[in-house]
Amino acid sequence: MKKRKHLTALMTVILAIALAGCSSGGPKDGAGNKQNENVQPAEKADVIEKPVTLKIYFPFTDDVYNRFVKEPIEKKFPNVTLERLVPEKSGPEGMDILLSAGNAPDLFYAVPGWYGKLQLSHVFEDLTPLIQKYHFDMGRLHPQVLETIKSYSKDGKIEVMPESMATLVLVYNKAIFDKFGVPYPKDGMTWEQIMTVARDVSKTDNGTAFRGLDFDRHFPINNSQMSLPFVDSKTNKAITASDGWQKFFSTLKAVYDIPGNKPDKTIGNGLLFYKDKTLAMYVSHINYLNNLMTIPDSELQWDMVTMPSFSDVPGTGTQVNTPYYGITPTSAYKDEAFKVIAYLLSDEMQTFYNKEGRLTVLNDKAIRDQYGANLKQLSDKNVKAVTTLQPAKPRPFTLYDDYVVIQLSNALQKMAIDNVDLNTALREAGELADKEIENHIQMMK
Repeated sequence: MKKRKHLTALMTVILAIALAGCSSGGPKDGAGNKQNENVQPAEKADVIEKPVTLKIYFPFTDDVYNRFVKEPIEKKFPNVTLERLVPEKSGPEGMDILLSAGNAPDLFYAVPGWYGKLQLSHVFEDLTPLIQKYHFDMGRLHPQVLETIKSYSKDGKIEVMPESMATLVLVYNKAIFDKFGVPYPKDGMTWEQIMTVARDVSKTDNGTAFRGLDFDRHFPINNSQMSLPFVDSKTNKAITASDGWQKFFSTLKAVYDIPGNKPDKTIGNGLLFYKDKTLAMYVSHINYLNNLMTIPDSELQWDMVTMPSFSDVPGTGTQVNTPYYGITPTSAYKDEAFKVIAYLLSDEMQTFYNKEGRLTVLNDKAIRDQYGANLKQLSDKNVKAVTTLQPAKPRPFTLYDDYVVIQLSNALQKMAIDNVDLNTALREAGELADKEIENHIQMMK
């Protein structure tokens, strides 16, 4: 990766100012966005009049790309041809490969953890002028989604547009609860309450050890319910020994300290829930439900409830985690690329996404309440668990958060498996993250 020069202000995060024109009056266009009555047809967000080929970097599965991007876009905009770029590597590395080959995409899809590395490649265009030009109503977004995408940029810019959002739910194996005569977990339980339940199902039966509770290794940390910061934006040093992180990790570690609930080798092993069927409860990403929906009910009787919350922030889930679209500064078709994104955020597409299990980013209860409606495997499940909790407030974002997330996840592994004490594990995580942050900064010079 080529070294960058003099990006001195890159690490300061300033919440974006209110966008002029976002609340403009007038009729709505076909994408469900407000538009000025005097806007000429060529500037409508739902019309692309001239044939255009848009290069897109979408580094996820073919099925997801075809169903949720290519097919709906080319149906909506007959003049648009999407050319998908598929480098030999994925993520930020794949983007660098494309840029080095002089094959930059017009628009791209990414996840939050890639943002800092993608910034090194200068692939984010300020979308504010396009938002204003096409009178895209940012107020349609869920408030925490809007605040989150604002937090990525500085100086009032909006550099990304959300596509869907993720959260966590707690899934449970009914058969294990029935075996031990324990009542099923309920919506709205706290971590303390769910740990009490976990104790009752962390038992051995006929030589088989059943564990009560585990959770995704990275997501609860990366999107903490306590909205804890990872990096001091003034010093660029990791924040891992704060009172907040002490409390947070004390709670997570307590899960593994439940008698009979310590993992053998690694934390966050979701296979134990649906393959081995020895884990009674698992807190995981809603995409994890895709694994469960492939298993016949006769083989796994499961349901879900809201993830446990902290007692001092009751009813609060994780921070918003939203995959997003960006438009590259070098694109010759920024307007067309923005129209594509705007359509993916229309009521029509967001309703389709939500019914198919891609949680909408819109603040529309009628749409949100239809989560999973097209998935017959969820017809008898407690799907409201996905949308019941309110997202936690976004943390102060920096380019280096992901380095700290990885080290904190490793620290939890050491606490749970290697019996490293909490203070030592958090201190070492901070030291290791600081080294990686410093390397990142040096690459930018």
